[in-house]
Amino acid sequence: MSFATASLISLLGFLGLILGADWLVRGSSRLAAQFGISPLAIGLTVVAYGTSAPEMVASLVAAATGHSEMTVGNVLGSNVANVGLILGATAFAAPLAIAPAVLRRELPFMVGVTLVFGLFGLFGLGFHIGRGVGLASIGLLIVFNLLSLRWARTNAGATSVAAPSEDSLSRSSLLTIVGLAVLLGGAQLLVAGAVSVARAVGLSEFIIGVTLVGVGTSLPELATSVAAGMRRQADLLVGTIVGSNVFNILGALGLSALVRPIAIDASLLRFEFSALIGFTLVTAFFLYTGKRLVRWEGAFLLCGYVTFIALLFR
Repeated sequence: MSFATASLISLLGFLGLILGADWLVRGSSRLAAQFGISPLAIGLTVVAYGTSAPEMVASLVAAATGHSEMTVGNVLGSNVANVGLILGATAFAAPLAIAPAVLRRELPFMVGVTLVFGLFGLFGLGFHIGRGVGLASIGLLIVFNLLSLRWARTNAGATSVAAPSEDSLSRSSLLTIVGLAVLLGGAQLLVAGAVSVARAVGLSEFIIGVTLVGVGTSLPELATSVAAGMRRQADLLVGTIVGSNVFNILGALGLSALVRPIAIDASLLRFEFSALIGFTLVTAFFLYTGKRLVRWEGAFLLCGYVTFIALLFR
């Protein structure tokens, strides 16, 4: 495959991911709203899963085709982008107040899962996720979802979301199904094109996974979060990022390991795992000390993310 052809395929896949994710999120969000689910619950489940669908599908396709480095790189790159780029950009645009319930429940869970994943990658002699670990990850993700829904229902600060009157149940369902189908096709094209581009320019598949695929599949979260931040929907925004990061580690990697066990040389990824841990801990520190993210903290996260991307190509 020539460089020009691979680039065109990557572009088409990228567009498919963006359009498919947008339709999937809009359709599934309307379905959730029609059932009277709170903004926090929507963010943690429907929107987080919808916007994480590109990461999941891209990781599954990469794993199924034997590209384990891209699978792990996609998750690492997406989670760093979620915290550094997305939270940074939205907080810089408008300061974010965080619900106390999220600080007590969902955020510690995300930090704990990230630390286990990151420290395992940093200090493990080899990075291997077998089918048993993948199945356990899926089970833990299900428990987290059930607890999140229970917590959201009992959260006194939760408010209901009214669905647009013109949206019928069938129309929302169709939009959700079409969005998922476009996502699947877009992910396949993006992974195929990205692998060919990586080989053509001499870059490793991991670097392509962290940058092109990782950032590309995080754009739905970016668009959703910036819009939520500008509308002062902090619960929806934070729920989306927390739910997405948990889903990427437990869901995307877990499902990928069920398809084909993941094995890579973790010693080559120490910088990337360190960056994920660092971004997560700094963000948690900002949130716990101020109960919000202000503009200078958003700018700090954004600058850190730009530095991270630049150092990847050092």
